[in-house]
Amino acid sequence: MQAADIIILADTFQYSRQSLQNRMRVRNPDGWQWVSVPLKGGQHGRSQHLTCIRPVPGWRKRHWKAIRFNYSQAPYFDHYQDSIQSLYLQDWTHLGGLNVATTRLVYQWMNGAGTMLAATELDGFPDTVEAIMACWPEAELLAPAGIPEPFPARRLYFSIPDYRQAFTGFVSGMTVLDLIFNYGPESAGLLRAGTRILPADHQTE
Repeated sequence: MQAADIIILADTFQYSRQSLQNRMRVRNPDGWQWVSVPLKGGQHGRSQHLTCIRPVPGWRKRHWKAIRFNYSQAPYFDHYQDSIQSLYLQDWTHLGGLNVATTRLVYQWMNGAGTMLAATELDGFPDTVEAIMACWPEAELLAPAGIPEPFPARRLYFSIPDYRQAFTGFVSGMTVLDLIFNYGPESAGLLRAGTRILPADHQTE
């Protein structure tokens, strides 16, 4: 997202089982654990904004309990906990809405400067990359959002070094909260340091 001038959150794309669309990995003393949003049965293949969250009693409280238990001693937990807790107090009914809200919150924490839209905010609810790109030249659609003329295509290369975590050792693939709770305002710089942005036609060895 740091590399992009315009970000389209693909909440119209299909939900895929066994993906990270409704679950994340949280660091714990034993390594890590899954924290998953419960979904109603038969949701595979539906658009994320139409994918229904199963109203299991207490799932939001269990999420928050796992986050608080494992990160309460992290340096920046207190700085961000109110925003996350407020998110869990809302009664989410669809996966797409929750994912858009969490992504926007993280982007705000990272001081993102690009234009961010959900695909459901575009005309026709485009549900493929090609359909989203077809919206690009429509001035009457994109101009109100402050989207500038298209930029030259670019390619992103990313790698992040091991970083300080709340428990001994380093485990990769954690939720972005793992980085944010441990580094706070420095998180964006750490990600930026591991990012290279090159022209799309650049040849690498």
